Amino acid sequence: MGYAIMTSVTWTPRRADSETHHTLVDGVPSYMLSPLRDWFVVEFMSKDGYGYSTIDSVRMQRRDLAARSDPLVDQLLQHGSALIFKHLDDESKLDIVDWLIFDNEAGKRPTQNRYLESILASGGSVWKVGVRDGVAGLERRVPEGVQVAAEAAISTPGDAGRLLSEAWHAVYGMSPKPDEGYRKSIEAVEAVVLPHVTGNDGTAHLGKAIGQMRAEGDWKMPFVKEHKENPSQGVVLGMMQALWSGHSDRHPGTSTYIQSTQEAAEAAVSLAVTLVNLFASGGIVRRP
Repeated sequence: MGYAIMTSVTWTPRRADSETHHTLVDGVPSYMLSPLRDWFVVEFMSKDGYGYSTIDSVRMQRRDLAARSDPLVDQLLQHGSALIFKHLDDESKLDIVDWLIFDNEAGKRPTQNRYLESILASGGSVWKVGVRDGVAGLERRVPEGVQVAAEAAISTPGDAGRLLSEAWHAVYGMSPKPDEGYRKSIEAVEAVVLPHVTGNDGTAHLGKAIGQMRAEGDWKMPFVKEHKENPSQGVVLGMMQALWSGHSDRHPGTSTYIQSTQEAAEAAVSLAVTLVNLFASGGIVRRP
C-alpha cells in the first residue's frame, strides 16, 4: 500500500477555471479519499514478532478511549481499516485523522504527519496539520470567515480577482512563495483602486493612490456617523499604507532588500481581501 506522489508544482486542468480550481475545500472531497485511505490504513498497521504486518487494534482502543464515542476496535478487527474509513462520514473521518495527528506527535512519528500534510495541501484542503488548543491536530489553514471573504474577493471580475487568486495560492499553496504572494496582493489592490483614484495615470502605483486619496480627503465608507479621531477614510488609508509600507522586497539588489516572511504575506493577503471587497462593492468611494 503506497502513498500518492506529491509534487511542489501547481497544475491547473486545461478545462478548469484557474480562479476557482485552487480554492480551499472543506470536508473530504472524492479525489482525496484514496490517498487519505491509504495513509489511514498504514496508521493502523503494526509488525508482529515475526516481522509480518498486522492490524494495530491496541491503537484503535486508545483512540476509542480518548474519543469516548462509539468504539471502532471491533469493526477494525472484523472488517479492516480500509472499510472503516470508507463508511465513516466526512466529519468522523476528520475526527479520527485529528486524533492520529495528535498520537503521531506524541509518539514521535513526524514522518506520518508530513505525509498527511502533503495530501491535504495537494488536495487544497482547508485543513492542515497544525496545532489546535495547544496540541497537535487539524487546524484550519485560514479562519472560516477569512476564507469566505477571500472567495468573494477572488470572484471580483477582471484583474483584481485574478491577481488576488494568485496571491492567495502563493501564500497558502503547498509550496508557499511569500514574496510573490505579498507582491500579488499589492497588485490586486492596485487593480481595483487605481482606476477609481488615479484614472489613466500610467505611472500610478498604490503609494501614489494613497497620497492622492489623503490629499482629496473625501474618501469615505457609507456610515451615517464618523468618529472624529478615526474617520473611515483614515481606517482604509491605514490598511492601504500598512500593505504598501510593509512590502520590504520591492527592490531586490538594494541594501534594504529583505524577503517577505510567511506571516507578513498572510497579513498582506488578508488586507488585500478586505480592500478589494471594499472598493469593488463601492464600500469606499468619494463622498461629500
